[in-house]
Amino acid sequence: MNTEGKGDGLAPARMQTLLDRLVALGECKFKMDWLDCKTVGIGPELIPDLIGIATDEKLLSARRTNPHIWTPIHAWRALAGLRAVEAIEPLISLLRRIDEPGDDWVIEEMPIVFGMIGPAAIPALTRYLQDVGNGVYPRAACAHGLRLIAENHPDTRDQVVAILSNQLKLFMQNDPDLNGFLISRLLDLKAMEVAPVMEQAFAANSVELFVAGDWEDVQVELGLLPARKTRPKMLDWLGVGHRKSAPRPPAGPQAPSPQVTPADSNSRQARRKAERAAAKRKKQ
Repeated sequence: MNTEGKGDGLAPARMQTLLDRLVALGECKFKMDWLDCKTVGIGPELIPDLIGIATDEKLLSARRTNPHIWTPIHAWRALAGLRAVEAIEPLISLLRRIDEPGDDWVIEEMPIVFGMIGPAAIPALTRYLQDVGNGVYPRAACAHGLRLIAENHPDTRDQVVAILSNQLKLFMQNDPDLNGFLISRLLDLKAMEVAPVMEQAFAANSVELFVAGDWEDVQVELGLLPARKTRPKMLDWLGVGHRKSAPRPPAGPQAPSPQVTPADSNSRQARRKAERAAAKRKKQ
């Protein structure tokens, strides 16, 4: 069996057995077929090995023809299913792959993983979000993970809203894209109490409109306006095209790239599409 990309320095026999089991699961599908650890007999005793596989650079960079290319994804899905608190920091280290080499699977699935691991991930995600040395899109993935934790654990909702709103208060220092993502996550949490900060960010022209729309869109979604009063700025913007060049196709296993249309520009589903499209736009 071809084991190109197999991790080095890991317990050979047990690691090979686990790798073989993950390879047997086959190709991953986006947001589908997350393994049930109990069904496949993967227990907490394998958490260190799963962390090793999920973060192994050779496996993460394997060629598409190598069946081991899917094993890191299966591994982090297993860690999510096991609620592996000890995997939080190692998995956060993968967020850098969002920027280089442009790993779509990390940006799409790692927030889900943190959402499943739960509140124990809040401190590490908060530190990463606040660190201006980290990339905009990795930081946005942290905001997404925090939102999912709050949705899965409603008792953390106020804590997460405070973390996201405190970061948004720095809108003049933040990248406009990051502000857009923060607002989108706060909208998911129906954080009406943060509306004044959102309004200030929009008034300062510090929000990327492609992510969550403009201030009127936000007011409508929060229930502060029954309907828009003016023509959506997004319609004009989409009509003339975006100022940035088209993205290059990413390498490795790819998640789908949804399109956003003017007709659904105000819905939550459209914001999800716009967020993913915005992540694609950064790859030039």
